[in-house]
Amino acid sequence: MLTHEQAFPNRIAGVIRCSDGGKAFHACMAAVEGGVGTLEVTTVVPDWAEIVRGLSASSGRPVGVGTVLRAEQVAMAVNAGAAFVVTPMLIPEVAKAAKEHDVLCVMGALTPTEIHHALTVYGADIVKIFPIAAVGGPAYLRSLSGPLPGLPIWVSGGIELDQVGEYLKLGVKAVGLTTALFPTDAVESGDTATIVAKARQAVSALSGVA
Repeated sequence: MLTHEQAFPNRIAGVIRCSDGGKAFHACMAAVEGGVGTLEVTTVVPDWAEIVRGLSASSGRPVGVGTVLRAEQVAMAVNAGAAFVVTPMLIPEVAKAAKEHDVLCVMGALTPTEIHHALTVYGADIVKIFPIAAVGGPAYLRSLSGPLPGLPIWVSGGIELDQVGEYLKLGVKAVGLTTALFPTDAVESGDTATIVAKARQAVSALSGVA
C-alpha cells in the first residue's frame, strides 16, 4: 500500500467525471502535462477500469478510482492498477475490501462524527471532506482543526483554483479538483490546452506553501 506522500506527491489531484472514456483519458493526460501529481478516475466514466489501466501505464502518476460504492469495485480497481480508492460517503464494506486488497482508502465524510467514524471505526487511511465548499470551505476546515488537529484530510467538492493554496497551507493531504480543472466544455471538445493551463495554475499555488 502506498503512503500518503507516494499517493499524493504534490497534493494536487485531478478528479475526472466524463461520459466518454477516451475524452477522460486525454483530459487526464493534459492535467499531467500541467503538473498535476495525482489522478482520480470516477466509476461514472465508461470503461473506467481500462482508463485507469492506461493512465497507470502512461502518465507516470498515481492513479486512483473514485465514487467507489461497492466492495467488488475495489477488486476491479486494484486489478486495474489503482493506487487508491475513494468513496463519497461512509461505506464500511469498501473500507474492509480496501484493507483486504492492501490499497489506500480515502473515505468520504462531512461532520465531525462521520470523520471520527471513518478513521477510527472503519479504518480509512484518509478522510475526504466532501462537499467542502457547501459547508464553508477553508473556514470549515479551520473550525475542525481545533478539536480534531492533524487529521489526514483530502478536500473535494466545489473547490476553485484560487483556493488551492489556502487549502494546502491548512495541511491537507490532497486537494481534489473536478470541474475547476476539468471544465465540461473543455473535456467534451478536447480542449486540452485549457486543461493544461488550469493545471499549471493549480500547481503554481505550491510555490507559496512552506
